[in-house]
Amino acid sequence: MNATQRWIFVILIMAGLQLSACKPASKMVEKIQPAQLEPIEGSDFKRVILTEKAAERLDIQTVTVREEQIERKLTVGGQIMTVSEDSALSDNVTAVAGGIKEALLVRIPLSQNELKIVDRSQPVYIQSLDDEEDFDDEIDDLYAEWDEGLQDDDDEDDALYYMVNGAKNGLLPGHGVLVELSLVGGATTQMVVPYAAVLYGVHGETWVYTNPEPLVFVRQPIVIDFIDGDMAVLSEGPEAGTEIVTIGAAELFGAETGVSK
Repeated sequence: MNATQRWIFVILIMAGLQLSACKPASKMVEKIQPAQLEPIEGSDFKRVILTEKAAERLDIQTVTVREEQIERKLTVGGQIMTVSEDSALSDNVTAVAGGIKEALLVRIPLSQNELKIVDRSQPVYIQSLDDEEDFDDEIDDLYAEWDEGLQDDDDEDDALYYMVNGAKNGLLPGHGVLVELSLVGGATTQMVVPYAAVLYGVHGETWVYTNPEPLVFVRQPIVIDFIDGDMAVLSEGPEAGTEIVTIGAAELFGAETGVSK
């Protein structure tokens, strides 16, 4: 190998080393992040944009917010008692019961505010806590039957009394019951979302993640009116038809804030 050939060989080796040194940097530039964040003008929230692979890996699933007619209810505890246990009601109950010897009272302690919002013209739904049987009977509300004289003046607690046929429904004095009462105002139209979609903040804030376009997710504040089973009834939140995340919301929150839920 002459001198010229040796110099060419050295130059080729050096060029090869420089190219190999550039390869890792090239790969770093080409690496795609699974989630990108975009600021939302006028908001502290950020838009989360996922790659298709990231969304598939997180198994992101969505449903649409729906609008329903919601009948407002109040569920409270009560207790079965005999008519004779409340002398102030005894004569009136006997008259309304029409001679039914098995007539019992369901006593439901309530606050003054609760008494004001109960719709006493509606039947109630009773569930026994002793045998877990459900009863859905047309039970007469004694307060609806009489304008006065149905409250024991010596009783410091405010309460509603309902009459039930104990023999028919298998209830006995001393049984504890749950009573579902209808509230005034009738049915209202409200937005409903799966409770699984709801995220909570450390100070009680509540949000859902909306999905305004494919692979794009935006956190939106909501106000929960009440929880009904596995559904959350909202007083404030996204409009009906909005896509929201039911699976993967916690991971989106972590990607947006850097805080794991």
